Order: sequence, then structure tokens, then C-alpha cells
Amino acid sequence: MRTFFRNILIVLSYLTSIPFWTRLALKKPLVRVWCLHEVKDNQVWYFLEKLSWLKKNYNVLTPEQFKNRQFSTDRINVLLTFDDGYESWFRNVLSILNEENVKAVFFINNEFLSQSSKLTDAGHTLGGHSVSHERLTQLPADKLTAEVSQSVKSDFFAYPYGDKQSFNDAVIDEVKKAGYQYGFTILPGFNNLDTNPYLLHRDSLDPNVPNFIFKLWLKGNYDLWKKLF
Repeated sequence: MRTFFRNILIVLSYLTSIPFWTRLALKKPLVRVWCLHEVKDNQVWYFLEKLSWLKKNYNVLTPEQFKNRQFSTDRINVLLTFDDGYESWFRNVLSILNEENVKAVFFINNEFLSQSSKLTDAGHTLGGHSVSHERLTQLPADKLTAEVSQSVKSDFFAYPYGDKQSFNDAVIDEVKKAGYQYGFTILPGFNNLDTNPYLLHRDSLDPNVPNFIFKLWLKGNYDLWKKLF
């Protein structure tokens, strides 16, 4: 019953956009980070559709704009990120990003380094994602240091798996020591100017997630009501 009422409230808040307009009324920048992994052949059309919609309705950021805090206060800002490393990036993703003039952060493991030039040559930014994508909180201290410090050199780091069990104070300390300026989770939510830069929120949504759900997440309706129920 609680879930039923929660879902009713989510739908009503989505239709009225109350959480969205309330946040924007504060005139403070809001940043959403879309986390993707593979874009399969049968997901290409969905990805293009969502990206085109984002450009029309949101302020899509480049990684440099994110670092320089060049955020809009009139629209929600969105940064695109991709995790791990897939051949489908070169087959399905790069051409669409180029067509839409969108730049993204690609968080890659070291095993994907040999192909990283294809990403940087297209104007995208690499991010660290550890050496071998192990759960960092479960590693002994020396292995943790190696997994982080020997990962891709960048300002950006994404914790492998990214859930609450994937990072702790020791992991964050290693990320800082390795020179990363930002640490990304996959905990959904808005980022703002006060968000801890090593606990940044991301929304992990597949390209073919229904548009209704996609818009719910990005506008923050689900964030609001899931905390109350």
C-alpha cells in the first residue's frame, strides 16, 4: 500500500513538475550525471532519441564546463558518462555524440587503454575506473593503492560498481592522493555547488529505459518521494 501511494505521488509530481520548478526557483545550479555502459545495436535509436531530447530541454555540459562550474541556473545541467569499455562505443556511440556535438567522460579500466586514443581523438575525456574493476573496499591497503594510483590519469574517477558498498574513507583518500579531483558514485540524485566532489551522484539508466521513467529520474521526482517512503 505504501508503494502504491508513493507511485501515485511520483506520477502527480511528475505531471505538475513541482519538485523541478521548486528547485529552479532557488536559482542555484543543479547537475544531473547520466551514467551509461554499453549501447547495444538495438538501443541506438533510443540513445539518439534521449540525447536529442536532453539537448532541447536541459543544458548538456562538456567535461570542461563541469570542471569550470559553467552551470545554467535556468535549466538542469546534465553531464554524460560511460563506464568500463565496450566495442559498441565505437560502433554506436561516438558517431551519435559527434552528430549531436556532445562530449562525455569515459571511465575505463586499464585493459581498455589500448583503444583510448579513439575516444580522446574524438574530443572526449578519459576518467579513471581502477586497474581491474574490483570492489575497492574489499582490497588490502597495498592493492587498493595500486588499483587507484595506476588507473587512468585524469581529474575524474568513478568507483567501480559505485554503490554504497563500493567506497569508504580509505578509498576516497586514495583517490585524492592519486590526484583525482572528482569521485563519482552511481547513487542517484542532483549535484549542486555544495555536493562533496568525491561523492558525486550519477543516475545509471540504460538507453532503452522508458522515456517516462527517464524523465522522472532526471527531474528528481523519484529522488524526492523515495526518501519519504
